Amino acid sequence: MHRAVVNLIAAVERSDRGYADVPPGSINDEIEGQLAVYGYAVALSDRLWIGGYRVHSPESVRAGNYRLHVPPSNFTCIASRSAHVPDAHDFDLEAVLDERGDIPSS
Repeated sequence: MHRAVVNLIAAVERSDRGYADVPPGSINDEIEGQLAVYGYAVALSDRLWIGGYRVHSPESVRAGNYRLHVPPSNFTCIASRSAHVPDAHDFDLEAVLDERGDIPSS
């Protein structure tokens, strides 16, 4: 699993909203596929960055919060060189997945 996937899941799980908006370039097809294995859904989001993404937790998806596209807001930026998904060295992905009962078999 890519470290980027763990970082994205950590950003979502640490959010109290059930999703995390991330900048352009944070997600590719492979990362999106790995997130889907664990029940996370990716939408296009212009909420914070034009061309960004929103990653929803499985609970947020089940609650009906997922939309294919999130429109721009008053906070939308065209670009930000320093925007990135923080590295979550201390995040225990296995504990989250175990608690949820979602550890997929290899």
